[in-house]
Amino acid sequence: MPKKVLIVARREIRKNKLINWVSEVYLQILGEYGVIPIIVPIAESTIQNLEVYTQDYDGLLMVEGGDVNPKRYNETYNEQKLEERDDIKDSIEFACCKHAITNNKPVLGICRGMHIINTMFGGTLHLDVHDANNNSVLHVHYEAYDTHRHHITIIENTPLFTWYKQTNLDVTTYHHQGIKKLGEHLIPMAISDDKLIEAIYHPHYSFVVGLQFHPERMYTEHRGNARVFESFIKSL
Repeated sequence: MPKKVLIVARREIRKNKLINWVSEVYLQILGEYGVIPIIVPIAESTIQNLEVYTQDYDGLLMVEGGDVNPKRYNETYNEQKLEERDDIKDSIEFACCKHAITNNKPVLGICRGMHIINTMFGGTLHLDVHDANNNSVLHVHYEAYDTHRHHITIIENTPLFTWYKQTNLDVTTYHHQGIKKLGEHLIPMAISDDKLIEAIYHPHYSFVVGLQFHPERMYTEHRGNARVFESFIKSL
């Protein structure tokens, strides 16, 4: 039987109507490896039916999206600092992540997904990394988007080093939140030049990995990008 991976959708208003969507690149990558993506929709009714989705799945892929509500890590905040907040998405995605971790299911979190993993283990987030680093490193370029790159240093003897086999890498990122306090037992795997943590993993689970950068957006540029997904899929 093919493996099944949950992906919580993203929600936005288009032509005055709420729509759900997932970037096709994730669906394509999973499909190429024979994995069936199960898209979990964002709707209030999903919350009451969530146990149906978590009855039969093999792993969880959490991808980019809006900001994690700072209430999740007991932080005071200014509403104007938040972008694309969706409390229903938070409820659904955190519930899925808790279920996966509790049942030792593989979890791969990219961008916002890494923020959720960090928060799940008691960590906190910067509301805006550019306020925190005085714009010393640009983590999001709204015009350049996929073509923007910044440097990270990969830490040796980590899964990330095993995948990329080098300590220096230029990556594409698109975020303004970032790890402030690292969650309990999480281990950093990469650091940007402003000391922001760019990748994490949990050593006590079969596969719990978070990446701040986007391997799917530079998939053909380095063999390590494919190895990220291959390792996740192999652990299912």
